[in-house]
Amino acid sequence: MPNDPERVAVVTGGSRGIGLAVVRKLVGDGFSVAACSRHPSPALPTGDEGDVRFFQLDLADPNSVKECAQALHRQYQRIDALVNCAGVAAGGLFSMASIQDLKRIFDVNYFNQILFSQYVAKRMVRAKAGSIVNIASTAGLLSDAGTLAYGGSKAALIHATKVMATELGPFGIRVNAIAPAVVETDMALQMDEKARTALDERSALQEVVEAADVAELVAYLVSDASSKMTGQILRLDRGLH
Repeated sequence: MPNDPERVAVVTGGSRGIGLAVVRKLVGDGFSVAACSRHPSPALPTGDEGDVRFFQLDLADPNSVKECAQALHRQYQRIDALVNCAGVAAGGLFSMASIQDLKRIFDVNYFNQILFSQYVAKRMVRAKAGSIVNIASTAGLLSDAGTLAYGGSKAALIHATKVMATELGPFGIRVNAIAPAVVETDMALQMDEKARTALDERSALQEVVEAADVAELVAYLVSDASSKMTGQILRLDRGLH
């Protein structure tokens, strides 16, 4: 039988990094959480820690996207929140950029994120309620060297957030995005050290941004406290110049 708890949240990339932090936060806030990613993680809450179910999702594969969405619809009668955390990092100069690499990054960070959101939003449209949060990046707002692929995919996601907010608003669905600067996750370890130092020097605040900081902002955006907010891009960037 489908599970029909009070509130259901779907989190992509839920097995590590920002996604895992979001899963933990929303479980703590009383959500039943569907953690969607390529592989399960022993770090996911279990048992008495809260209601968390793992669903396999590979955003590089449109068939996996469809199958995951179908499994979610079989399991849950309602979906109150969708948090798109999954993504892949990439760096490289424009003059050296491979079009195949660009397509790969956009498939994961943009095209299949949109496809998955389309599937999940159908359940929200029926209920005439819901909140979608896209995890973007300041790379999609700035024009730093080496961010053509990753920043471009996040810029596209930022624009999609605003369009989705406009089109889904009449159905009571809110869509917002968070654009963090570098977050202390495994993905951040792939970043060039000089580039990271330069970002630190351009930041008004010196404390690092943790995955839990992003999760706190997600929790606000899916709560009733932000019920009048949609189409917003919230920068979590330490006052980056």
